[in-house]
Amino acid sequence: MTAPYAIQLDIPIRLWQTTTDRDGVDERRRKRAALRRLARAHWRRARDAGAPRVSRYMLVATIAGRRESPVLACETLKPIIDAGTDEHMWPDDDPFHRILTCYMRDPLPAPGNRPRVSVMVIPISPRILPPRCILSLLPDARGAIVGQTIPERDWLTSNMRLDPGERDRRQTAVMNRSRSEWERIRMPGGCCVLCGVRYPDSRDEWQGDPDNTAETATALWGAGALLGRAPAEPDCFMFYLLDGQAAPGTHDMMLLTVETPQGFGWPTALVGLASR
Repeated sequence: MTAPYAIQLDIPIRLWQTTTDRDGVDERRRKRAALRRLARAHWRRARDAGAPRVSRYMLVATIAGRRESPVLACETLKPIIDAGTDEHMWPDDDPFHRILTCYMRDPLPAPGNRPRVSVMVIPISPRILPPRCILSLLPDARGAIVGQTIPERDWLTSNMRLDPGERDRRQTAVMNRSRSEWERIRMPGGCCVLCGVRYPDSRDEWQGDPDNTAETATALWGAGALLGRAPAEPDCFMFYLLDGQAAPGTHDMMLLTVETPQGFGWPTALVGLASR
């Protein structure tokens, strides 16, 4: 099995994006294009230094130099991942090749407290399947599920060209619908979140990247945080594709939240999956 490797990028503050930003369509496009150019150079250097092309893999993104929860950085990570596809680091970044993407805080501070992103590429075998592979790392942990079937009118992904007001409306609708589910559970401060996404068409060519739904996912999780039922910043937040097919005109999202033992080392545990 090919060994894991990582790239590290210092991101100019002017290009940083989160799932709660209010940038318009043109500004989002400009920032993404600049981030993609920056990241292509980093992937190219990694390839020239011997980083191998992978076929089936996980990505682990660690964030330093920012105060908000790392999962909000999905909007910054999207063009960085796209740049890896541009540079042929993998056949595609769809959920049939990139089977799991994980966001967490970097334990090391960024120099000058500027945003820094590290992206680890972990090759994995066909035997590794989410969420089972993650749950096997925490066999005795408590957990809870919050899920929602979301109508097309409220579904939100990073690829949609919508103005900030409409993005806000969709996120608010998701938050409001989840209130009753959150009121029945309470998660501890140390936990990981496995966000599963199901699309209304099960054909491969119609399957989106699950972490493109981060604006929807962070709204669903944010509702629990606002109610005091979930921590604002979980230890890690992971995205994967759910089996099956959602009903026409809808998408399914399931947040499987699992308690993390104190001192549990996620990066080491995830790298360990490469050897299974």
